[in-house]
Amino acid sequence: MEKESVYGFEMITAEELEQTAKKKKAWLIDLRSEDSFREEHIRHARNYPIAYIEDWKDKIPAGVPVILYCEHGNQSLLAARKLRGRRGTVYTLTGGCRTDFADIQNKKECGGNRQWQNHYL
Repeated sequence: MEKESVYGFEMITAEELEQTAKKKKAWLIDLRSEDSFREEHIRHARNYPIAYIEDWKDKIPAGVPVILYCEHGNQSLLAARKLRGRRGTVYTLTGGCRTDFADIQNKKECGGNRQWQNHYL
């Protein structure tokens, strides 16, 4: 059952992340700085810092769904509002990358860099 998009975007939980990305073939976009992205990120995410949203927002192909995330969820809400009206659903990850992935076993240490293991894109 699809959620209603009241604000022009949909909020998803960590538990819904993998299923949504796989089912919708969505781009996973990390809005944090390059340094934060290098330190840790969700596997297969693309780093498009929110500071440069005007530079990259039109580079996402029309019709491609996107899942936005940041540190705690606030920046992804701002970015979702800026992407409102584009062709393709916009999702935001509730709680950002600091949400609790422990229950779904997506966090794993990877060669010195923490990288959340989502095997879907």
